[in-house]
Amino acid sequence: MTFFSSDQVQENLQDIFDTYQEIAVVANKVPTMSKEDRLEHIESCKVLIDKQKTFYFRLSLAAKEDAEAADMRTRIDALSQAFGYKSLLDCMDAMVDTLGKAEKSQLDLT
Repeated sequence: MTFFSSDQVQENLQDIFDTYQEIAVVANKVPTMSKEDRLEHIESCKVLIDKQKTFYFRLSLAAKEDAEAADMRTRIDALSQAFGYKSLLDCMDAMVDTLGKAEKSQLDLT
């Protein structure tokens, strides 16, 4: 069985996609959201990134034995590098830092 044909992998991918859709639906409303709603949105974004990181780690492990997973990891890393990051993890860490700053700015509002 290949990495991507695993039921658990398919469930993880669907969960990531569903979480992304939930975030995308409310993203354009952020400017008009209450402080609490903006903080909740930031937390949802962090949860999505955490799910993506976990999936990427699993993909990286599978890439050692699965050619399709290795190809996907190579393509993901190439895209990350095209955007100026060493790896997808560096990109995700930068996103978490940005979200942390946004969260701090919301908490500093009185």
